[in-house]
Amino acid sequence: MPSIYLIRHGKPDFPGGARMCLGRTDLPLGALGRLQAAMLGFELRGAAEAVYSSPLSRAVQTAPPLGSEPEVLDGLTEQYAGEWDGLTFDEIRARWPELYARRGIEKYLPMPGAEPDESALSRFSAAVATALAASGGSAAVVAHSGVIRLYLNSLGAGMIKLPYGSYVRLELEGGRLAVSGEIGVLPHPELTDGRCIALLEAARLPENTVRHCAAVAEKATELADRLGLDAALTRRAALLHDIARPEPKHPETGAGWLRELGYPEIADIVRLHHDHTGDTLDEAAVVFIADKLVQGERAVTLDERFAASAQKCKTPEQLAHHQARRLASEKIVKLIEERGVEI
Repeated sequence: MPSIYLIRHGKPDFPGGARMCLGRTDLPLGALGRLQAAMLGFELRGAAEAVYSSPLSRAVQTAPPLGSEPEVLDGLTEQYAGEWDGLTFDEIRARWPELYARRGIEKYLPMPGAEPDESALSRFSAAVATALAASGGSAAVVAHSGVIRLYLNSLGAGMIKLPYGSYVRLELEGGRLAVSGEIGVLPHPELTDGRCIALLEAARLPENTVRHCAAVAEKATELADRLGLDAALTRRAALLHDIARPEPKHPETGAGWLRELGYPEIADIVRLHHDHTGDTLDEAAVVFIADKLVQGERAVTLDERFAASAQKCKTPEQLAHHQARRLASEKIVKLIEERGVEI
């Protein structure tokens, strides 16, 4: 049966992290957006015979993991937001306080100078029809929340906003497209080794960091298996523990990304891989200690690892954190040895 996947692009890279009113303002994907694009690829790659994209960067960059080279259709671009396009919501609130407050209640009041709904819906509908006809029966369309919402409403689904990196499947029934299944599906595939590595690559980690993650995963998996812990969960968390390594506060940032992607158990372990109390012997403790027993790709002793990292401590606060991690490591090693397992 002819079908089409309507896909909202991944999260953009908002300058300074401040959310903006995005219409035709062209922003690339941020790190989380690239991860969301990879997740879409894990679930939908090969599901459609052809892939189409809006010309805006955040859509174009979401499309490649889906399979075939995407074809750009101008009609798929987002609805122009007029004078608000590209402004932060704080700026909009300051410049249009009354209209901003009214739109909090009447959400679909037009923005000043914005493209009319009828115009945006007309061109988007035509582009979807072109994609379906040209694809030979199934297409994936990467576009934007505003135009997708207008289109779904025209099909009788209501004004539903899709989350970043989500999709809805439509099927052609009686000459008319209709929603099939849930709206706003967020991919949640099993994370294999290959998919974990693909996520590290989507996060643009250096190759040496990817190799470090793989080495930590081998050590952590071995320990978890011998301790009777969840080796599969431990391995996935170890592979992903440094996914946000280039970012400030990378354990918390990486955990936040993984929670957004729908993997809270992995996120909880990743959050603790840099700082663990050492009071419990669980999967998080195993990833923590495995990370301390691998420097780069090389297995090392705790003495070697902490001697090397001590040289990076430039302030009393950094030294205190270093000493706390050393103490936690020693406590975990003791707990492991009490279980009759050698490090």
